[in-house]
Amino acid sequence: MAILVSIVIPVYNAIPYLEACLESVAMQTYKNLEVIAINDGSTDLSEEVLQRYAQNDKRFHVYSQTNQGLGFTRNRGVSLSSGNYIFFLDSDDIIPPRAIRSLVDAAEKSAADYVVGKVIRFDQERQYAPPRHVEFGLYNKRKLTTLEESPELLQDSIACNKLWKRKLFTENKLVFKEGKYYEDLSVTLKAAVLSTKIQVIDEVVYKWRIREEEFMPSITQQQMKLENTAHRLEALSENRQWLTATGRSPRIIDEHDLKSLLDVIRLHVLKFALIADEERQQWQELVLPYLKKFPPSIAEELPDKERLLYQLAMADKEQDLMGLSQLLTNTEKSSLVKQESGRFVFQGTDAEYDITKFNKPKVVVETIEKREGNWQLSGKLWVPKASRSFTGNFYARDRRDNKDLPVAIIELDQIDENRIYPCEEQSFLIELDVNPMKAAGKDTTYDFYFKLDQFPRSPRTRVRLHSTGETDEFLKIGHQRMVLYRTNFGNLSSIISKPQRLKSLIKKVLPLGKR
Repeated sequence: MAILVSIVIPVYNAIPYLEACLESVAMQTYKNLEVIAINDGSTDLSEEVLQRYAQNDKRFHVYSQTNQGLGFTRNRGVSLSSGNYIFFLDSDDIIPPRAIRSLVDAAEKSAADYVVGKVIRFDQERQYAPPRHVEFGLYNKRKLTTLEESPELLQDSIACNKLWKRKLFTENKLVFKEGKYYEDLSVTLKAAVLSTKIQVIDEVVYKWRIREEEFMPSITQQQMKLENTAHRLEALSENRQWLTATGRSPRIIDEHDLKSLLDVIRLHVLKFALIADEERQQWQELVLPYLKKFPPSIAEELPDKERLLYQLAMADKEQDLMGLSQLLTNTEKSSLVKQESGRFVFQGTDAEYDITKFNKPKVVVETIEKREGNWQLSGKLWVPKASRSFTGNFYARDRRDNKDLPVAIIELDQIDENRIYPCEEQSFLIELDVNPMKAAGKDTTYDFYFKLDQFPRSPRTRVRLHSTGETDEFLKIGHQRMVLYRTNFGNLSSIISKPQRLKSLIKKVLPLGKR
């Protein structure tokens, strides 16, 4: 008989997303499931939806309670579970159809204490891997490992993309923090340290929804409340004390230090401008001493942006830190950045800072039309802090050899004097030059990128395609055919092939959405 898996789903006012979540569980190809859905005092119709699923599918079990919070609810789910394995799923997220089967197969084959796989963030327009997972190369290949061998696994502290052996929790008395933010930081750290085998798989096992309100100022400011910051520092400090007290290796402690420093800088220091005025002094008295605990060698591993924020905080350059935070959160009330030849500069109190590398453009193609044997593209482009006209370039990158082919130049000279940075937002209408791709004369796939070549330090950015901008028409280029399409990640790509192979290639590539 198949191994029983318990899926624990805490539910609180999740009605806009709950059916999609539950349906993704019901449609799992792995069938031996025990679904423990706990209604944590919802005031919407979540209870009604849960009961309907329980009536139609005996694997679903519904429990109700007054609002207790995520930590308490997950702990209750573990206590109610009877499966060999436990999987945590938040009620606004979903899991791919083969997620549980892939995790169970890997767990049984390796006898691992837990199995972990890829996460994808998603909304209606796009999908992407969490930046931290990309930066640290997490889950790119299958491997059986330990935390000592792969300390970078500490950079992923969410509980939901992992299939846990139930006895890992029960035998080690692992529990989520109750009544606190960041309730999973302690559990995921201790579980990783205590595991003798960790199986990594390179499949997507969790799809983490980007909620519409997630980046609204009100939500971000809520995250910057003093209590929120204090809870994170408390959790990270307790984790480090536990690592030291239990004699863990410097390799693991250093990785946790780097993870902690990145967490605090990206999620709190970067948003310094959003702190309430009445809490600013207390915030500084709490955060700055915490930052000073880290060895300089750890700070040297920070990426450029985070290192600059760290340096400003350590040097007590509050005014410069405030200005940089306003730039990064787009909350400045007046122009703080000068657009110079080849760079964007933020002028501090006694120094200037080149922020060109932090100014990542965003390009969205909204319509595609075939005109006189060519593709015509129109859409919107945003270059943060741009105050003067400039040019940009579209490139097609060959997936086979990673060569870039220039296919369009955009003159960006639209000025809106009502904006703080008059040239920050632009509309464009371009024709792709397919001749470089035609000259290559091979069957391949191209991905499209945008670059401000006048600004050497400006990051290259992937061109997005709006969901309504697709076309199923093809373009003749010599003896081949070219189709533009939207990948599953919401980006613009093309397939070039001989006519007889084009249909099969489209069927093969489009569902994968690899880029």
